[in-house]
Parts: sequence; structure tokens; C-alpha cells
Amino acid sequence: MTKLKVFLLLLLGILLTLFARENWHYPQPAVKLFGFDLLPLPQSLIIYGCLLLGFFSGWLAHALKIRKQKRAAAAPKPASTPE
Repeated sequence: MTKLKVFLLLLLGILLTLFARENWHYPQPAVKLFGFDLLPLPQSLIIYGCLLLGFFSGWLAHALKIRKQKRAAAAPKPASTPE
């Protein structure tokens, strides 16, 4: 199973490298944010940056959800009052 994971990660790395090589041109017109020209970055780096931003935001949301669930499970249960 470990060899399969290594092979798949290598294949993914090769595919990402080929994608970056094929799309290594600067977008025309320049990318703007709030009316300002951003640094002249190749298109593939912009795409990879967006993918990483989305991945890390999803990972952070998942980690915070798990943390909240662990805290709720570890909290002492309130004693129920007999009626």
C-alpha cells in the first residue's frame, strides 16, 4: 500500500509540474486587485495559490470542527434534576 501511495504522489507531482510548464505565461491583461496591479506572476502560480488557499481553509475548518467536537465530548455532563 505504501508503494502505491508513493507512486500516486509521484504521478501527481509530475502532472502538476507538466501543468505548470505548459501554463507558464503571464496573463494579459495583468491581474488587478482593488485597482492595483499585482506582482507579475505566471498563471500557473496563481492557480496553485488559489488551490492551496482553498485546501488550507477547508483543512482549518475541519480541524476547528474536530476540536469543538472533542471539547464537547470531554466536557462534564450536567447532572439531571429528578422531578
